[in-house]
Formats: sequence, C-alpha cells, structure tokens
Amino acid sequence: MKADLIIKSNAIFDSIQKEPFAGYIAVKGNKILEVGKGMDTSALEGEATVVKEYGDNLVTAGFHDSHTHLLMAGMFKTYVNLADAKTEEEAALMVKKAADEDPDKTGWVRGFSWYHVFWENKTLPTKASLDQYFPDRPVCLINAEAHGAWVNSKALEIAGITDDTPDPFGGEIARDEKGEATGFLYESASGLVTKHAFVFTEEEEKTIIREYMKGAAEYGITSMNDVQPYFHGNMGNLEVYHSMDRGGELTVRIHAAPDLLGDLDQVEEWREKYRSDKLRVEQLKQFLDGVSTTHTALVLEEYTDAPGNFGISLNDTEAIKNAVPEAHRRGFSVKLHSCGDKSARMGLDYYENAIKMYGKNECRHAIEHVEMLSDEDLPRFGELGVIPSVQPEHIALTQEFSENPYFDTLGKERADKTWRLKDLYDTAGVLAIGSDCPVVDNNPFLEIYRGVTRLHNDGEPKGGWNPTQKLSLYEVLRSYTYGSAYGVRREDELGTLEKGKFADIAVIDKNLFAVEDSEIFNAKVILTVMDGQVIFER
Repeated sequence: MKADLIIKSNAIFDSIQKEPFAGYIAVKGNKILEVGKGMDTSALEGEATVVKEYGDNLVTAGFHDSHTHLLMAGMFKTYVNLADAKTEEEAALMVKKAADEDPDKTGWVRGFSWYHVFWENKTLPTKASLDQYFPDRPVCLINAEAHGAWVNSKALEIAGITDDTPDPFGGEIARDEKGEATGFLYESASGLVTKHAFVFTEEEEKTIIREYMKGAAEYGITSMNDVQPYFHGNMGNLEVYHSMDRGGELTVRIHAAPDLLGDLDQVEEWREKYRSDKLRVEQLKQFLDGVSTTHTALVLEEYTDAPGNFGISLNDTEAIKNAVPEAHRRGFSVKLHSCGDKSARMGLDYYENAIKMYGKNECRHAIEHVEMLSDEDLPRFGELGVIPSVQPEHIALTQEFSENPYFDTLGKERADKTWRLKDLYDTAGVLAIGSDCPVVDNNPFLEIYRGVTRLHNDGEPKGGWNPTQKLSLYEVLRSYTYGSAYGVRREDELGTLEKGKFADIAVIDKNLFAVEDSEIFNAKVILTVMDGQVIFER
C-alpha cells in the first residue's frame, strides 16, 4: 500500500520511547500507515505520495489540550485582550479603541484577561471608568482567571442587578461603602451578566469556533476537552458542533464536558447523538471551588492573609457529592475543578464513594488544576485511578516571581508545595496537560516550558520554584499527547505515533530535546496534520 503523505525527520518523538529517533511517519487516508526508523521509504512511495523532509525538526503526535473552555477560548481570540494593561484607565481605553474599530456599534462589548493584581494600584475596577466611554452600550469584561467580571451600568441594568439584588450562592456583587453595586462581580455573580452577554446566534458561534480552530492549528493542537460549564450554564451549543462536524469543518477533535448538575438523561441522549471520530460527549464537569488568589479556593488551613477564611464553595457540594456516583453509574467521566487542598480531598472522596457504590468501570475521573494537595491525599490518585489534569503555565501567574501572590495568601510553606506535578505524575502514572484557555493562551510551548523549568518570565527563582517538582521533557510531551488521550479513553486511537492510529501530527521548528530550556518558550509549530490532512503549514 502506498502512502498519501510521508514525514521524515531526524527527531521523531512517538510519545512512547523516551528519546526521539530518526525515521518517518507514513500516512494513508486519516490513519498512520507505518512508523519506521531510517529514511528509506521507497516501498511506501507512489506517484501521488507527498514526501516532506524536516531535518532536525521535532515531530510529535498532535497536542491534546485537556482543559479548554472552547467558546470562551474562541472569544479570547476574537475580542480585546487586556492582559497588557497596567491601569484601569488604560484597560478602559483599550476596550474603547477595540469597540470603535468593531463594525457592530450596538451589541455587547466583550473583553478578556484584565487583572487588577497586575495594575499599578492593584485596586478592583468599577463601572464608572467604563460608563464614561459606554453610557448606552453594555460591556462585559472577564478577568484573567475567568472568575470575575467587570461591567458597566448598562450591563447591570440589562441583568436586572440593583443595589438590593442579593448575592447568588457562591458569588458576590461588589458594593461600595454606600451599598451601591460597583460593577465588579465575583465568581457565580458573573453569571448574572454573562447569561445575557454570552448569547450568540448559530453563525456567530461558528465564527467564534473557527477563530479558535485557526489558532489551535497554528499551535499543533488536534484534540481538546471542552469544559463547558460557566456560572450561567453550559457554554457551547452541541448542535452547532455537530453541524460543523457533519459539514467537515472541524479541524480539532472535541471532547465536550457539559454540566454535571444538569439533566443527565439529556446528556445521555447527546452522548448517543453526537458521537463521531471528531466529536464526543462522554465527560461531565463542575466547580468545587474558586481560586486561592481571591480566597475562594477551599483550603484545609485558613488563608495566611485572611485569618478565619477557608474559602467558599461555588456550588452546592452536597449536590455534586450525589451527582458523581450517578454519573459514574452511567459511565460518564467526571472532571471536578479544584484549586484548594480541601476541595481536592472532597473530589477524591466523591470518586471513592462512587467506586464503592458501583464498582470500578471505564470512567476516567479527573481533578482539574490540583494546585494544592495534602500529603495524605497524594497516593489516592493512583489508588483510585483518578487523573490529575494540570496546567503548568498557572505556575507563573505573575511575570516576576517577586510579585507572586501565593506567598501572601498561603504563606511560604504552603506556597512552596503548590503544583506537585512530578509527585502526581509518579503517583498517578499519568498526567493530562492543558492550557485552561482563555485563562491563559493555549500555546503549548508555554505549558511545556513551565513544566520543565518552573521559572517565571524573569528567570526566577534560580533553579525553579520547588525544583523537585519539575517534569522532564519526555514526561511533559507524553502527558500533553498520550496522557490527555488516556483521560478521554482514546489512547488506542490518539496520543502516540503508532501504526493504525489517527494521523494527528505536529512538526516543531526545533528539536526540543536538543536545545536549551529557554528556547522552548519561543518554539513554533511549522506543520499540523489532523485526520491525515494538512491543516496548517508555516
């Protein structure tokens, strides 16, 4: 049989062997026909075979982002990014400039990635700075953690938020000393506005997804997990995904994870209806807590800078406790957001209870983020078969290590035990790696660099933050490919470069195994093949 495409390189990393080898990958249709060592492919070449030679460039399986908010990630690529703003006023002006350039002068103004922690005065923004530029047009700006929204008066009006509106469960409407809503919404309170701001027509949603896929292809991402729940409900219309799938438009494999607390009968129908090589609905997701920087992660010991504060639950945890066994019984893998050590324990308890009730099955349950973890709970990942789904880029929340807020909120002893990536890898035997886009960009090289160095962008601290928890390049790349595929029970189809698997392949502009760690940060993908088709070429 002759190949349609042959990729040759001196550095092929198959996500199985610990070092790359010189050889080739032959593709026929949408599958890998052969993977071989050496450069003689004459027996596989026909008149129509395309042969691409890449010298010392690294060839890997396509990246599988284990944690992305698909629709929001597409919005992140579409709407104004405020990450570089240094003040509230600068951010507001950036929003005004973007809105002025937008042909739509009437709809919602949306933006992402502002973070008051990075601003000069580190003060939360208010509606006043937006009202001066947008007196009549609603504005909704999601912060860098995606756990807070900055809105203007028009947005509050549309949402029906008044000074007397009670705080929702798991959230807070920020108010000034007079009791007036300031325009900042914490955690679940964000959903009061986003349920209006994040409503799209089918064509608008397709446009947003196309924007995401364009960026994903440039990063070598060929599969992803779409964690859909936000504070107002699921984000992402599965019928739109299905339409794009049937139309041959999907250039990334989508593994959707709708709301664990939703109608599971409905999700079972989705699982049967939306099932193809490129679209699956076999997971469920929910939040157990928030994030430690805002004291909303659930912790076993009180916050160092907020005595008596142990965090908050963003949901009815009793409802989650009851839903996990039912999801397990139905064969859905559950993904629970946990940034605190208490919430990690709760999630592990819920999974253990589900297994006791219904026995072990094919479910691949996961704890998402796992920023903090007690020594007692570490071995339970391996014992229960729970997957740590991690995002190493979160290690460098701030540009400079000296500005890292974890030492203030958690104290040095606890801060130095965050993101136990190596411990988790060794204990669980597998990691799933993702980006958490739009919280950070879905550039895989940020995650890879951070996982192997544990450095901030200023090169500090020397040797890496808690260096015993560094991952090797092999461990990171294997986790970003095989590990994430294992997490969705598709390790027999995806995640490694092996004969018979789907031809999802990325070629990187350098051999990451042969360069200094600092060069990983600026690596680029030069070819992406998904389902046997070239979807990006630089």
